[in-house]
Amino acid sequence: MTASLERLLTHQRVLLIQGKMGSFFSRFASFLHTQGIEVSKINLNAGDAFFYRHRERVYNYTGTLADFDAYLVDLLRHQAIGAVVCFGDCRPHHALAGAVCRRLGTAFFVFEEGYLRPDYVTLQQDGINGYSQLDLRVIKQLQKANDKPLPTHNRFYKLCLSAIVYYIVARAKQDEFPHYMHYRGMTAWQEGMTWLKAPLRKVYHYLPDKRLQRRLHEHLAQRYFLVSLQVYNDSQITFHSDYADITVFIEQVMTSFAQHAPHALHLVFKHHPLDRAHRHYGALIAMLADNLGIKGRVHYGCDMHLPTLIRDSLGMVTINSTTGLQSIYHNRPTKVMGRAIYDVPQLTDPQPLDGFWQNPMPPDQDFYQRFREYLIEQTQLNGSFYGDSPWMGRYLANQATKNQAASVQSELAQTTTKQSFRQSVLQTSGSQPVTTQTTSVPLASPSVQPSDSAKSV
Repeated sequence: MTASLERLLTHQRVLLIQGKMGSFFSRFASFLHTQGIEVSKINLNAGDAFFYRHRERVYNYTGTLADFDAYLVDLLRHQAIGAVVCFGDCRPHHALAGAVCRRLGTAFFVFEEGYLRPDYVTLQQDGINGYSQLDLRVIKQLQKANDKPLPTHNRFYKLCLSAIVYYIVARAKQDEFPHYMHYRGMTAWQEGMTWLKAPLRKVYHYLPDKRLQRRLHEHLAQRYFLVSLQVYNDSQITFHSDYADITVFIEQVMTSFAQHAPHALHLVFKHHPLDRAHRHYGALIAMLADNLGIKGRVHYGCDMHLPTLIRDSLGMVTINSTTGLQSIYHNRPTKVMGRAIYDVPQLTDPQPLDGFWQNPMPPDQDFYQRFREYLIEQTQLNGSFYGDSPWMGRYLANQATKNQAASVQSELAQTTTKQSFRQSVLQTSGSQPVTTQTTSVPLASPSVQPSDSAKSV
């Protein structure tokens, strides 16, 4: 099991703040309960409260962001919290929580989408991505990691439904959390209405996207570079890049491509599926292509199979998306324009973008395999926020096996001790030894009850 989870489970009291929209944090709390851990939860809005099904040690924070620091300090001290867990470390409340934990010496853990996709989520201590504390200098050949995770059956419609319900509930009960402002700068109603567009746009663009991918695969394979776009207000762009907006990145890439790429090559922009409801760059890309004289060489789509796109490409350009790791996995040259955990010379192309089009440099696959094993060992859990979480079941099964083995060892030790005592008594009395027959010991499943001693709030 990943080292981050093992470290988290050493704490007796854990505080959850804001998780993904949906029920993941509620399920995660149930898992922590099976380990005898006392779990507390802070809800920042009614959407958080709706999806969190536990009722003990739940705190609805209705104050301002400015007062959250003092509130959290008091709660951590009063409840003797050992670790804080949240989703993402750049949301305003979570950034404050990280700072508070560093001051108080409280462990701080962050969930995020998987560094490795699909079928992984990230759990990391202290910070993720650009804030990661992993020391890549200590990477060495590790014991073979789990390179074949179980499928998680992640479904986009589950995310859409969770988002719509989350924002509707948050809007309906916003008076109960009067000071909450969503970290993306939109009201709950605006977010909810925006997410209604996502499935409509998916249906509308489905066939054009499939036709584009077929053309790329059949006629342009190994003749294009892939550009992986990110969500327009992704914290990885806001905090870990110098771009004020995705449009600036698009214009820079297209200008460089027009001026320095061989004329026979094409450029393909892959829109992020979670940004489908918020932005569409088709008109901008078409206008820039026309102005730069590369019309007909630039393509734009969303619902296309990413591994196939990568394999058919000459390489990838991205700000700092984790799709860059998928590109490296497929041994494609990868150019990172922001700051990313994997942006090291052995994995990504260090030369300027203008030179990348002419002579892209592939990754060091031996280093990548060690890097991948290190990530899995330290930070990756086989699971999904909108699907199954095999890591939970696997951990509990392994724990049950260990407990059963310990029980058997204990029974055998007791049996051996009794037999030795009988043998000693018989020898002392001069009697003949008695042969005993050992029967098998039934394996009983352990039962761990979660703590419910603290009163609910």
